[in-house]
Amino acid sequence: MNKFNKTKSGGKLVSGRYGFTLVEVLVAIVVLAIGVLAVSRLTVMGVRTSTLMNRRMYARDVLNRYHEEIMGLPTQDSILRYLSSADLNDTINPDYERTEIVGGGLFRIVWNIADSVIGTIPDARFKTVRLHVMWPHARRPLSSDLIKRY
Repeated sequence: MNKFNKTKSGGKLVSGRYGFTLVEVLVAIVVLAIGVLAVSRLTVMGVRTSTLMNRRMYARDVLNRYHEEIMGLPTQDSILRYLSSADLNDTINPDYERTEIVGGGLFRIVWNIADSVIGTIPDARFKTVRLHVMWPHARRPLSSDLIKRY
């Protein structure tokens, strides 16, 4: 009888060799590589999401500061005058614009001023100020409206 083909009591042949074949090792490596790639993609996605959330947090902070600053200004202040923009959403040619570096990021703050509308009639006693905070690679700006009485 061959030493590599021993019989058991059930009559089945059992190999006398121990260890893994090359195919089994390659399959294990492929499975491990797929797992490592999945984890690395999740890590990259997590870092991107974290960066985005940090940018949005700083943008929200900038927006809140400007909102408070404008609310505290007297109505005769020069930065509360309507200049040229007819559209409150105009971020290309806004009434006012500033740039700040906060938290390592560059933020562009713009605001437009227009008469408030009550029902369908413009009311010159109140002005609507729409603030927009933008940063590089942002899909859309953070925006906020405030009403100022004149």
